[in-house]
Amino acid sequence: MGKPVNVAIAITMSLGASLLLATPASAATVSKPLRTMIADLPVAAELRTGYSRDLFPHWIDADGDGCNTRYEVLIAEAVTAPSVGSGCGLSGGRWTSYYDGASWTAPADLDIDHFVPLAEAWDSGARTWTTAQRQSFANDLGDARSLAAVTDNVNQSKGDKDPAEWMPPLTSVHCRYIGEWAAVKTRWGLTADPAEKSALTSFASGCGNVTITVQTVMGGGGTSGCAATNGTNVSVPDAGAPVSSTVTISACARPAASGSTVEVHIVHSYRGDLLVTLVAPDGSTYTLKSSNSSDSAANVNATYTRDLSSETANGTWTLRVQDVFAHDSGYLDTWTLTV
Repeated sequence: MGKPVNVAIAITMSLGASLLLATPASAATVSKPLRTMIADLPVAAELRTGYSRDLFPHWIDADGDGCNTRYEVLIAEAVTAPSVGSGCGLSGGRWTSYYDGASWTAPADLDIDHFVPLAEAWDSGARTWTTAQRQSFANDLGDARSLAAVTDNVNQSKGDKDPAEWMPPLTSVHCRYIGEWAAVKTRWGLTADPAEKSALTSFASGCGNVTITVQTVMGGGGTSGCAATNGTNVSVPDAGAPVSSTVTISACARPAASGSTVEVHIVHSYRGDLLVTLVAPDGSTYTLKSSNSSDSAANVNATYTRDLSSETANGTWTLRVQDVFAHDSGYLDTWTLTV
């Protein structure tokens, strides 16, 4: 016989499981008005290269109670608590999908939506994470906004789309949806592409500017303080002197991370011509990319990971790009530093 599960207890169990999934090295609580949280999302181009769902292991049974993450979410979000039987079979429960307002009594009619889809997370920063970090993201029970039990075909229509491409069919929840999107991106230190940022900003203008609070997992105090992007094009002359582009971090009062990342996008006919260097606020230099005359591929679209823990995060950081061989010029398109 199955036994009924108290939803409050289930949520507590889920939160306990989350401690096994993600133990941030420098977590922080971030509280901001909706429009400020959206404005503070760092903008960066998305990069899908190398993505596979298999790089985000899920669903796992983190607390070993026989119920994996999917079932933990179903138990926690049930409006009528189900009985939990052998193998975590659920019966007698009822769920409401907030995307469309539909009610369901069969767990099979519900998908567990990764609120920020796995592919979108990869595009906006997770490609630089370890597999363990991606597993934590894919099974995040530490924040109820990260995963949602919703009507299966509605979730399938969403796919890997961001708010510039898809919003819930129930228009009355749009303000909730963009607030939760901004919260999850802030929690995990993820960026937004220009169209996504524009859509979020537009939707938020019609919403109450409520305060949103989130506990960060990646990015220390949140990427709003510990990341910065420069999207102003800088010409890289043929066989010329180095050119520079700067960003300033001013709200990240801690040492930079050992796994700091620099995402670089350069347009150039021969990327092998290019030498790319990061200069810290104290003048220390870190080579990100060396020149290589045998590399004849075009463009640089890469994320470099460096141990910057000996540096103070706050200050002005400089990216230097030099074309060391003759015959071709190009330009630095955009770069993002996350410390």
